[in-house]
Amino acid sequence: MTPAGSAPAVGSGLLGTRPDPADPIRIGFQIWGQAVAWPDLMAAGERVEALGFASLFANDHFMPILGDASGPVLGAHGPVFEGWMTLASWAARTSRIPLGVMVSGVGYRNVTLTVKMATALDHASGGRAMLGLGAGWHEPEHDAFGYDALSLGDRIGRFDEASRLARTMLDGTPASQDGRWVRAHDARNDPPPVRDRLPLVIGGSGEKRTLRIVARDADIWNGEGDPETYAHKSRVLAEHCAAIGRDPDEIRQTVGIPPICIRPSRAAAVDALAAILARQGGEPALARAWAGSSPLADTRDAVVRLLRAWREAGAEEAVVDLPSPLDDETLECLAGPVRERLA
Repeated sequence: MTPAGSAPAVGSGLLGTRPDPADPIRIGFQIWGQAVAWPDLMAAGERVEALGFASLFANDHFMPILGDASGPVLGAHGPVFEGWMTLASWAARTSRIPLGVMVSGVGYRNVTLTVKMATALDHASGGRAMLGLGAGWHEPEHDAFGYDALSLGDRIGRFDEASRLARTMLDGTPASQDGRWVRAHDARNDPPPVRDRLPLVIGGSGEKRTLRIVARDADIWNGEGDPETYAHKSRVLAEHCAAIGRDPDEIRQTVGIPPICIRPSRAAAVDALAAILARQGGEPALARAWAGSSPLADTRDAVVRLLRAWREAGAEEAVVDLPSPLDDETLECLAGPVRERLA
């Protein structure tokens, strides 16, 4: 573990130097905390760092997420570990890799407290923390645990207020705000983070409001969509930046992508991914449909082509969903042959 109070020697990744536009896309992971034993979850984080990947994220949900090409299946119950305690435990077991949640919904995370949590994690990890925030979307999860999901419009309004408050606190300024949803009076982030600027990661791609908030507040944007869609969203973000006089290059751009499964053939990759997803608690037919809808269950060369396309669309890093059990064959291929072909 990196000694507390000293920043890690990170030469790449989201806490390191910005890549040249000609540099290949980097690969990080969002490890799912569902349907996994605690020792295996801890080992997964250690494995991602040992293989030299760029970032390590926990997701921040209290109920499992299942889905297919038509979207997530909501309301299911099953074992899920809480994300911030997962991060704290990874911090004690790793020494180099940047750490964050992807992302904490402000409907179930008090934002001033979450800033303090991220700062404590930054000290515990020696300056490797990122604070990931989003509007939240999983309505059954909110209902089950006693939080107000709000309508979509109000949800974004609440996120707007929360993000502004987080940005103020992370900038070291006493924060007071009497918003419709988010309030604070002289809230201070003391002690400050280890690094001069603990990165604020914002997840979301809504063009009218969310990307405007990204332009105003974010250090790192996590968007979504196929390469063509992502490129369009990136252009919209640049327009929002121009409207407020901010250089869009100040914002690191990442893309969240579904699980990668690499095998000698597309059919073999779909079979392997379906077997992994079936362990998440859904029906086998659902797991098969989900795997079959993924363009990233394919051969090594097909995956390389897609990763290159996202890089050309503007993404500096792909944050890949990683369910359990770990697919070591894919991880080793990404760390070796895929990385070599992307270079």
